[in-house]
Amino acid sequence: MTPAPETPRASRNRRQGDTLGLLARLAGAVALVLLIAALFNLSIHKLERSPPVQPEYQPSAKIPRAEPVKATSASPAEVVQGIERLEEKRSQIETVIRAFFKAATVEDKLAFARAPERVRPLLRDYYRQRPFQPRTVTGLGTCQSVGEKGYRLGYIQALFAQETPVSVIVEEQEDKQFRVDWESLVRYSEMEWADFIRQRPETPTMMRVMASQSVMKPAEGREWLQISSPGHDHAIQAYFDRNDPKFQPLVDQLQAGGWKNVPLTLRLCYSKPKLNADTVQIVNCEGKGWLILN
Repeated sequence: MTPAPETPRASRNRRQGDTLGLLARLAGAVALVLLIAALFNLSIHKLERSPPVQPEYQPSAKIPRAEPVKATSASPAEVVQGIERLEEKRSQIETVIRAFFKAATVEDKLAFARAPERVRPLLRDYYRQRPFQPRTVTGLGTCQSVGEKGYRLGYIQALFAQETPVSVIVEEQEDKQFRVDWESLVRYSEMEWADFIRQRPETPTMMRVMASQSVMKPAEGREWLQISSPGHDHAIQAYFDRNDPKFQPLVDQLQAGGWKNVPLTLRLCYSKPKLNADTVQIVNCEGKGWLILN
């Protein structure tokens, strides 16, 4: 059968319907474009008004790995902060810590120590008066990256079979090798605490101490602290010039620690003349906590 030819009226109606359908689709597309543009402008406006993001180190937060960026004029020390992918390096760190604690000579210990050339005379002096006691590490406990700008540092807990776990500071070197900070581990000081108090040196002497705010009130720009050595009951009073800008890092550490039992590395001396056996002057703050950064 041959289909009946379409009448002119039906053909005209069909063309009008097609045109209206096309116009409806075009109107919908235009509306969608306008909606997207409005949402885009709104999001840009909100972004411009939002406060700048300043990420801080949070041990509990899982921060996604950033994509590598092209080198800029900034020095490497300005962009380094903590040990990246710390858990992936756990086995390498454990090998170094095992060898460090197992060492039975000064040179063996230095092979795995941070800043070996600087601490070599300190190590020799320290073990001249104490026997080496090699220890066997059975594993690692908590590993935590330290967000100190310019340094690849971490707190690592070393485990022993019959002893209390020990926390050490490790640093990842430029060659990707790890080294243990020996000074902070043994709390090395240039004098024994008892000798320092008894001899009352007038020459500034580096001491690692615990510091708290003193009951003595600040006067004439002096800020007073009560300091002692870990494991010793005898505490003494120490003062520094609060108005001297060089002590701002010391104030920052005290404030961060709530002015209570704050570990510090200080250079101390007795005044001339020696007015009080329990009063010393803080000449300088030489570290962050018990760690020498430079």
